[in-house]
Amino acid sequence: MIGLVTKTVAQWQREGALLVEDGNHGDNRPRTQEFSSAGMAFIRAADMADGRVLFEQAEKINAVAQQRVRKGIGKPGDIIISHKGTIGRVARVDMVAPEFVCSPQTTFWRVMDEEKIDRDFLYALLRSPSFQGLFATRAGETDMAGYVSLTSQRELELSLPTIVIQRDIGRTIRLIDDKIELNRKMAATLEEIARALYRSWFVDFDPVRARAEGCTPAHMDAATAALFPDSFGEDGVPTGWRDGSLKDLIVFNPKERLPKGTIAPYFDMKALPTVGMVADKPIQRAFSSGTKFRSNDTLLARITPCLENGKTGMIEGLGENVVAWGSTEFIVMRARPGTPMALPYCVARDASFRDKAIATMTGSSGRQRADAEAISALAATVPPQAILNAFGDIVDPLIRRVHASGHERRNLSDLRDALLPRLISGELRVGAAREMIEEVA
Repeated sequence: MIGLVTKTVAQWQREGALLVEDGNHGDNRPRTQEFSSAGMAFIRAADMADGRVLFEQAEKINAVAQQRVRKGIGKPGDIIISHKGTIGRVARVDMVAPEFVCSPQTTFWRVMDEEKIDRDFLYALLRSPSFQGLFATRAGETDMAGYVSLTSQRELELSLPTIVIQRDIGRTIRLIDDKIELNRKMAATLEEIARALYRSWFVDFDPVRARAEGCTPAHMDAATAALFPDSFGEDGVPTGWRDGSLKDLIVFNPKERLPKGTIAPYFDMKALPTVGMVADKPIQRAFSSGTKFRSNDTLLARITPCLENGKTGMIEGLGENVVAWGSTEFIVMRARPGTPMALPYCVARDASFRDKAIATMTGSSGRQRADAEAISALAATVPPQAILNAFGDIVDPLIRRVHASGHERRNLSDLRDALLPRLISGELRVGAAREMIEEVA
């Protein structure tokens, strides 16, 4: 057994090994009018995904707000955990990162003495199932639903091995994290290609414009280029295409039968990503009431702020004829016969579509919902079947590779979660763990 030193976070902090601090509350919190297009990033739970901080999407606060904030000012290398609303989401800040401050719903954990706590080890520990379970338990200790106070966080106990062992374990877990990140980047590139092709063909009509100008469409073979017309009608629609609506291409909230009480895969809102298409693994739950869907369906969050935050996913791997179910706040988008399976997802992730979907929202402040029927009636230009087929031939295989990549990331994540407690307890040696990592990857 490895000798562990157990102390509360507050004790580690008093020793100068760790600093745990949340964002500004009350009068020091930034005002609505102090958010701007430039300035210091204001990091919320929604700005964290796949262990990364999404600085590019985070809101910014101006100089006036920056002068007033008193705590929660982050630094490169910090580990951020969400403690309000969304509980336990963890991300690591790159060593090269812009200025940022935590929102009142996020806390940074900062290693202050690297001779006592290893940053890689701490990052792995905060994401471990054991810590996440403990953190979630703390969320139920107050009258405020979904909240782990700073005081509660500082009361948590951390059991740490010697710094040498921490570093060995940290480097080992980092090997898995690096493989996961490389896998994620590859999947993001493939998805970006698919979405860019959708916009080029069906929104901007780039191949038609190129042919109208007497040019060869870029990155396209001659046979595919010949499918596109070389002119537009007076209505601005490519010749041979027709004005229609999204429901000509996509079935919204298709009817499915799932008897009440049937045990089936269940996805809650938390399972949908804000970036990328791969949803979390479902759990098995008896059907009561909710949306019903199958593999290859796209799920779009319809409620604020989930829609604005980009919660969207494409379901895959359920098995043939398996009906899953999920939150009543999902809109299900399914490709019609003849429509490529990837097209509904590409539509759902398109910025112009999302703006139009948001515009359909109705309801009281804070609980507004998009209207599936209004979304289905949004204008869409319907291309000939041959062009839809060509799009599917190119993009559907890319989407399958993205899903395969997602399965690999899950396997690596499961391995990481299984290895950490065994490494900490001494049950498994670092060398043996690294051999297992190489076998999986």
